[in-house]
Amino acid sequence: MKQEFTLEELVKKYGTKAQKASLKRNKGNITGKEFTILLKSVLTEWESYTVEGRGSKRIITCSGKRSKKAKRIDKRTNNGQGQLVGEFELNSLVVRHLIRNNNNVRPMSATKWITELEIVDAKLMGALYGSKIGHLEELQKQFSSVIKNYDKDDNDIEMLEEFIKIYLKHIKSSLVSVFSKLAKAQVIIYQKEVWGCTTFNKHRRLTRPEIKSIAEIRRTLLNAHELKGRDLFKTNKKEVKDFKKEFDKQIDKELNLKYYYDAHFCVLQESDLGVQDYLNRLQEKGELDFTWRLTEEHAFIMTQVYKNMQSNHSLELAKGREKNTSNMFDSDRVKFLKILKQYAPMWELLLAYFRCTNCFNSKSNAEEVAAQNKIGIKEVKFEISQESKRTNPISQFQAIRLVTEMNN
Repeated sequence: MKQEFTLEELVKKYGTKAQKASLKRNKGNITGKEFTILLKSVLTEWESYTVEGRGSKRIITCSGKRSKKAKRIDKRTNNGQGQLVGEFELNSLVVRHLIRNNNNVRPMSATKWITELEIVDAKLMGALYGSKIGHLEELQKQFSSVIKNYDKDDNDIEMLEEFIKIYLKHIKSSLVSVFSKLAKAQVIIYQKEVWGCTTFNKHRRLTRPEIKSIAEIRRTLLNAHELKGRDLFKTNKKEVKDFKKEFDKQIDKELNLKYYYDAHFCVLQESDLGVQDYLNRLQEKGELDFTWRLTEEHAFIMTQVYKNMQSNHSLELAKGREKNTSNMFDSDRVKFLKILKQYAPMWELLLAYFRCTNCFNSKSNAEEVAAQNKIGIKEVKFEISQESKRTNPISQFQAIRLVTEMNN
């Protein structure tokens, strides 16, 4: 049995409320990610499908009507647990940060949060906010000595900007996801607010009318420059540069703001039992995997392990992106590097240059960092709540093995 559907008909029959709203909002089309999710629902009632055409004109032919509805195809397990790289480590570091600051942490941007948690290096933050020329010159020397057939180009600045943007985006996205999961498990109370930096360099929470004004300015300027929101990722495009220049000028003139951002506020949940007993009880329930019994030394090592997990994952994603040479958002230089298969090797060097990997890569570096942080590297022990359902969760850490090998 076969049946043909237009995209609109398919969304109407198998789509979620969000997909139906997206179809209406995008004039009969949905995003590639939404379409992929939609097809998973289709396969619960059909054995296979074919797709012809593009965009809103797609025709989907479904074949082999199932006699019984199948389970939705989904590679995820444990109801969302463990989907984030280093989720246990990041959960634990966030909880520790709140305990360490007596559960009194001001609302901060995601960028400020990852800086406070020390999961990104000051060198990377310096490149984000400061001049990139000095970094580029040093990086080009490394590219030349390691990458075969590499030719230095002034437009390598685009590769540097791509690395900073994408790497930080993934780290911040993971952090925000952890906030949401911790809140769902009732470990923290979490709230996202919109803050702004005034022309007098003061940071404050924006009012609802101010947020509406920003949205209206943005919408008006997007129409004036014939852009869509997704076009703003094309940072080198002239229209995008003009949009940003005018947008910054208008929020300065109308709202006395230099810029605005999402600020993330969270506090540990409390009960009559006290914070520690409450956290122990949550660990007993096993709804979220974390430990809160981290000493200064142990938190430092856990941070290094998290950085290494993230950098390995980041490199794997870069290798995947390298294969996509038709990404419409890529600059000419980035596309060229992908074609030459130099994109991923450069990404690996960037990870090392900005110290995104752990500091235990060599004995001398580990001893230096340990001395700076007053950490004894000969005996590393972790105090884990006995009630935790995770069996010796930190025994897996590569950092411990590396330190042991150094001492031997």
